Amino acid sequence: MRRTKLFVGTLLAAGFVVAFAASKKDPVLMKVDGKPVTLSEFEYMYHKNNQQQVAQQPLEKYLDMFVTYKLKVADAEAAGIDTTAAFKKEYEGYRNELAMPYLRDTVAEEAMRKQLYEHLKTNVLASHIMLPLGKDMAENDVYKARLDSLRSCIVAGQPFDSLARKYSVDRSVVQNGGSMGYVSAGQFPWQFEDACYNTPVGQVSEPFRTDYGWHIVKTFGSRPDAGEVLVEHILKLYPHNATDEQKAQVKHVMDSIYNVVKGGADFEDVARRESEDPGSARQGGKLPYFGKGRMVPEFEKVSYELGKGEISSPFETRYGVHIVKKLDSHSVADYASVRDQLTAMVGMRGNIAVDSKVVQLKKKYKFSLNDKLMKRLRSEVTLPDSLDNAFIDKYAASNEVLFTLGGQKYPLSLLIGEFGRPGRMAGEVAYKFMDAKLAEVEKKTVLEYEKQQLEKNNADFGNLVREYRDGMLLFEVSNRNVWQKASTDTEGLKAFFEAHRQNYKWDAPKYKGYLVETTSDSITALAKQRIAEVAADSVVTVLRKEFGKNLKVTRVLVAKGENAKVDSEMFGTDRVVAADKDKYKDYFVFGGRLIAKPEEVADVRGLVVADYQNYLEGVWDEQLHKKYTVEIDKKVLKQVK
Repeated sequence: MRRTKLFVGTLLAAGFVVAFAASKKDPVLMKVDGKPVTLSEFEYMYHKNNQQQVAQQPLEKYLDMFVTYKLKVADAEAAGIDTTAAFKKEYEGYRNELAMPYLRDTVAEEAMRKQLYEHLKTNVLASHIMLPLGKDMAENDVYKARLDSLRSCIVAGQPFDSLARKYSVDRSVVQNGGSMGYVSAGQFPWQFEDACYNTPVGQVSEPFRTDYGWHIVKTFGSRPDAGEVLVEHILKLYPHNATDEQKAQVKHVMDSIYNVVKGGADFEDVARRESEDPGSARQGGKLPYFGKGRMVPEFEKVSYELGKGEISSPFETRYGVHIVKKLDSHSVADYASVRDQLTAMVGMRGNIAVDSKVVQLKKKYKFSLNDKLMKRLRSEVTLPDSLDNAFIDKYAASNEVLFTLGGQKYPLSLLIGEFGRPGRMAGEVAYKFMDAKLAEVEKKTVLEYEKQQLEKNNADFGNLVREYRDGMLLFEVSNRNVWQKASTDTEGLKAFFEAHRQNYKWDAPKYKGYLVETTSDSITALAKQRIAEVAADSVVTVLRKEFGKNLKVTRVLVAKGENAKVDSEMFGTDRVVAADKDKYKDYFVFGGRLIAKPEEVADVRGLVVADYQNYLEGVWDEQLHKKYTVEIDKKVLKQVK
């Protein structure tokens, strides 16, 4: 056992002085069990604690609390809590989640938000041709080359819509010739949106890929965004392949509904009752805000032309007949108001900000690829089927340096391990495969390296991670030494209660016994008879077993006014009359008596457990101060702000 030592000024241990001198910018304030605590760590916790207090806590008082907190963390570490699989899993999960914002290029993210905000202000009239995604790189190359050819034909003057109808796999191309109408921000995959907004009017984009296929886009014009409208509608659907007679019948029904809503009926109630739109009928016909290009032209035109609160006459689309009520409209909001929306849109753009961060980190940590090695590997896969299992097995355990990062060397085996068993390939296909896997490995390695440096490079991250880790340790070690022990230590609780009986008093006597509720007075009579026949220590078990759902036995400890049924039995108040819906119609008490003060732990268990916890905590605190040394530099303490 080590005695607690408190060092100040020049009395500090030599190692502590060295540590202090080595970090003048962030000096060591104290050592707890030999582990340094810097000034910045203490200030972070001190200020955070004060933010949570009504009145600022004096430094001296908080210092005592902080030392005790750190002693408990040290005790948790000594117990090996931080080495358990469960602890490591939870901690790493939190750390990885917290690290994510630090692994993105925030400057690039802000630039993307600003770019998307500009997109919100404008709609672009565009058409596209789509080809499917290939099953492998070779097939994707074929589709991309085909789009290159189609683009050349369009640039040479061939009609876009004709080529779209002939080659595009978009199902709507037969009706629209590839036209997407006016495109607005957030409407389509980000690659598609960027192609529409970045392609000058009248020109054709280069081929690009989305999750849906390969595309080229031609733009035909643009217009200022008209904002968004909020409407609710009633829809009666046309039957499949409806005849003119069937359509006329639907229109007749909608004319009647129109007269009802124009006559003052609640539009939403009518929509819930009559609308056949499965997506909005339950919401009273209400649709989310939508902008230009989101709805079929007829529906869009009516929705935008209506005034707020106005109801349209019935009109037709290809789906059926609609009645629309306009609720609201708004133009593009200011940047600050839509920043969260823009952030979500940036998040949908995959890893652009992460990739930008990787480029920065490569420069920061002096990433260097072994180009000679990669050149040699490419030369080995030029022959047919040369990138095969034999090639992979040959280099699977290779320690040749693939690249260096932050002064560390990473072996070729790291890359080969990502290949899996892709089958046989060669030439350009093999080159692209290797390059793609290399890019993945570089990215993964760079980000993992940066994650390991975050505490050192970012004070905020270091403080948050340390606080979470120490909090996890504090919770578990406190549970073991105080909370769980106080709840389960039957003998300890009993002894503590006996030693402190004088602390547990009531303002009024309480009835301690059993309340029995029954389904009828006949069950009550039978139950009382059985109580008289059965031994006291088994009566409750017998009653529950023999009477089942016709009877409920509850152990009670209540003062007058806390239970009306007990009051009527023990304190002479009016008897409780059961309501018709109540299962139990009758009741009585047995096996009890009035007591003036608690007789055992069970009578005041909650209070005793809480007091016993405080007692255990105090004993533990004393033990910790005796078990571990604490060294505090009072000169550094004076620097606390």
